[in-house]
Amino acid sequence: MSKVKIWLIFSIIIFFAGINIYINSLSYKLNKFLKNKDAQIGIAVIKNNKIWIAGDKKQPLLSVFKYCVALKVLKKLEDEKISLDETITVRKDMIETELYSPMLKKYTTFPFRISIKELLEYSVSQSDNNACDILISYSGGTNELNNFIHNIGFNNIEIFFNEREMNLDIKKQYLNKAYPADIARLMKFIRESDFLSQDSKKFLDVIMFKTTTGEDKLKSGLPKNFIVAHKTGSSSRTSDGIKIADNDAGYVISPDGTSYYIAVMISNSKMSDKDNAGIISEISRVVYEYFY
Repeated sequence: MSKVKIWLIFSIIIFFAGINIYINSLSYKLNKFLKNKDAQIGIAVIKNNKIWIAGDKKQPLLSVFKYCVALKVLKKLEDEKISLDETITVRKDMIETELYSPMLKKYTTFPFRISIKELLEYSVSQSDNNACDILISYSGGTNELNNFIHNIGFNNIEIFFNEREMNLDIKKQYLNKAYPADIARLMKFIRESDFLSQDSKKFLDVIMFKTTTGEDKLKSGLPKNFIVAHKTGSSSRTSDGIKIADNDAGYVISPDGTSYYIAVMISNSKMSDKDNAGIISEISRVVYEYFY
């Protein structure tokens, strides 16, 4: 056999081996979810120091931005040496009754006093919109929140509006936005750095573990013995039935203690809420199976 033929056979073997490696890679598996969907999908996964990204556009955050609000509040408490048990007086003019707000099932008369700890639990764990807006105001407003996130190195995360403003003008639901990769990176940075104290990080873990929204999203794609700390986001639909966003982002901890970060963000979806959640769940399952 000539050297040319040997080289050709060797090249063909290498070529098909490369194809086989790629189609079994996580990048290939994730990019398959972007095809033939009536929606724009963005995915980011980080394990150790490696990141996988599918979709390269900023996506509306919706209630995922409440994670950023929690960071701002916790940092304020640390810097000013304020206890989580410190209380705030909530007046009726601080509440928008049309917003999703489980807090108002407990607190039915005004004014009432509530701890910062409980407000954070309502905002993150139950995605309470009034609790979120109270915390935004308490910690300096949306401009300060946006600057805070940029100052810690995440300039591509944009936060301009609170929940009340987004409820009054549906177009504003598009404008708090980020790349999924930046949300995953932010969660990794906060969890693995000393930016927040250990006590603040443990508290943040707890309220994210206790998240009651999105049971059919990231969490449903995982075995029962895996733990997920996450923050969901879900929008209104436009007049022509388009779902502005359906999101879930967080970190997954396996029984052996290893972990990874994942953000799945769906926007401009013509699909049902059930179908959107099903895609997020399936992505979660694919990522888990790839690693374990």
